[in-house]
Amino acid sequence: MILRLIVENIASFKNAVEFNTFPSSKSQSHNNHKVKCGHATALRLGAIYGANGAGKSNLIKSLFLLKQLIGLESLQKFPIGDSLAFKLDPTYSERPSGIAVEFYHGNNIYYYHIEFDRSQVYTEELLLSKKSKDEPIFKRENNTINIYHSFFANGANEQFVDGLQRLLRPDMLLLPLIGKYYSGEFPYITNAYAWFTDKLQIVGPNAAPYTMPHLLDIDKDFESLVNSTIPEMGTGMSGLKVLVKEIDEDSIDVGSRLASAMADAKQYPGVPQLVLDNLTGEILNVVYENDKLYLKTLMSIHIDTCGETVETPLTIESDGTRRIIEYMPLLYAVTRHDAVYIVDEVERSIHPILIKDIINKLSKSTDTKGQLIFTTHESALLDQDIFRPDEIWFAQKDTDQATQLYPLSDFNIHKTANIENGYLNGRYGGIPFLSNLKDLHW
Repeated sequence: MILRLIVENIASFKNAVEFNTFPSSKSQSHNNHKVKCGHATALRLGAIYGANGAGKSNLIKSLFLLKQLIGLESLQKFPIGDSLAFKLDPTYSERPSGIAVEFYHGNNIYYYHIEFDRSQVYTEELLLSKKSKDEPIFKRENNTINIYHSFFANGANEQFVDGLQRLLRPDMLLLPLIGKYYSGEFPYITNAYAWFTDKLQIVGPNAAPYTMPHLLDIDKDFESLVNSTIPEMGTGMSGLKVLVKEIDEDSIDVGSRLASAMADAKQYPGVPQLVLDNLTGEILNVVYENDKLYLKTLMSIHIDTCGETVETPLTIESDGTRRIIEYMPLLYAVTRHDAVYIVDEVERSIHPILIKDIINKLSKSTDTKGQLIFTTHESALLDQDIFRPDEIWFAQKDTDQATQLYPLSDFNIHKTANIENGYLNGRYGGIPFLSNLKDLHW
């Protein structure tokens, strides 16, 4: 679970700005959204609104960048080509950028913070968040490392830390170096690293469920969710089916993308390999199972005028219909897995009524295990039957053209208030400022 995210001097963020999932004492609804995280409490849902260019996507991009940096192999350079600094104030151009995340994992609350630029890390620290006073696990200033003795294990000592210090380059992070290669020596650090690699899932607006054919084929619970949900969405489909075909290896051209996927599938049995048809956009999975190669293809199911079942390629469905299908693995994952799912532009290509129904199902669920945070423009979701006021956030530029974030719970919101109307009338901010359109003869 994410408790808070702080971004400083990155893109449209100038001074440190915080987003958090802490419940407000003003909000008493939807108690099923609250999750106990050690000495703290977090909320399962979060929606971030803002005008185009307000900076809400920059918040997600900052977190994605941190996940990328933590996922780098030890020999890779930082994937930062240009300065990240806030560009509308020259005094910030030479200052480092900063990202901090507080999260709950393995019965502990961690606070991880880095300050960096495109060439080096200046500060990196990991703390164990306590109710009264935080306990530092490690702190790194430039290339000087201090790991606190109480977190040593399995042969770790000062000489070991000295060795780490010699391995650490200025453009490397200490957290993944230890988490990936020295897990036994520092279990607390490894646990924090595992949250970024295993529990934090970030979904961009153009993301696609590339393993869905295989997942639908092997997971009957997922198949049941998909085929019970899709008919309710009014898309004209009655469900999905996976067409499974054994591959005749002798008929496949050597050097083709399919042949390459087949080779990878044999190397990793049971792991679906993607074959994407660039012409049609069709998603195919090649899987090596039971000593055989299979090609798995998604098919949509319709009922014709005679009541007969008709299977058609998924590629003939509309963008909106395909987007709904693409959300099925996400919905399944949020309900089943204790992980954090961050989605940019959650409503893209989906009708407002459908996206509202999808989010409402998650809101009402009492057995959801994951956390879902997303950006959106969709005002239909601004409904107190779905969200608590402390789960709705707004991004807005200040007079310096820097992004600020604030929750709806900062306002005095009556539990019966129509917050969608209030938002569209500009009562809470986070909407476009339009000049007088009469001047444009509109």
